Amino acid sequence: MEELLDKDLVAKHFQSCVGTYEENAIVQKEISNQLFSLLRRFDCIDYSRVLEIGCCTGLLTEMVCSENTVNSLWVNDIIADFCNTTSSRIKNSVADLYLLPGDIEEVNLPKELTLVLSSATFQWMNNLSLLTEKIRNSLKTGGHLAFSMFGPGTMEEISSLTGRGLPYLSEERLLLCLEKYLHVIHIHKERKRIYFPTVRAVLRHIQKTGVGGLSKQRWSLSGLKDFEKLYVSRFGTDLGVPVSYISTFVIAEKR
Repeated sequence: MEELLDKDLVAKHFQSCVGTYEENAIVQKEISNQLFSLLRRFDCIDYSRVLEIGCCTGLLTEMVCSENTVNSLWVNDIIADFCNTTSSRIKNSVADLYLLPGDIEEVNLPKELTLVLSSATFQWMNNLSLLTEKIRNSLKTGGHLAFSMFGPGTMEEISSLTGRGLPYLSEERLLLCLEKYLHVIHIHKERKRIYFPTVRAVLRHIQKTGVGGLSKQRWSLSGLKDFEKLYVSRFGTDLGVPVSYISTFVIAEKR
């Protein structure tokens, strides 16, 4: 039996970066832009009743609301402060706006939704199959689930050196979770690599975006220096030291 993620620890890490997330979430911004661009290619998507899971600071929310008529919008995040930030950002763009803070695997979802959105959040779920069933039950027939999530290979540089990382779902397992309840009409995967001048800059990036949400590690000075040397020797390039992110983009439909 797989060990469940410690959602309290995940929430603690994200709560600590409320004030630094948006400035440092380089990859997350790109992924939100890509997901939004993907959504634009599907004229069948109805934006009248939308739930966003993991709204964070409202980057994707603002893009969606700027180009579409959203009558009712529910914004969810495990961190209530992020729901409040998103609400302030788009409150003049939506007729009816509702905050839905909490763990999406635990909270009750609104009914008759036309679209459920999520960017870079589903890798934090303990049971994506059960969540997909829950989403299906909340969607209208003809409604859509559109999301991106990180997958195997994300932050592989760090996990290969520390032996720690999220239990990312393979594409095969992801499809098994989805296809029992929804019809997948689009799926593709992309790899991004961002570079930092030093290993400590990598660690600051992780800290300020909350993406190391399962780590309880406290570095000793000697341990940190050893980690830095090993990271540079194994992964260093002329561009700096890299961090890899593998993202999967999905659009699925309730039929």
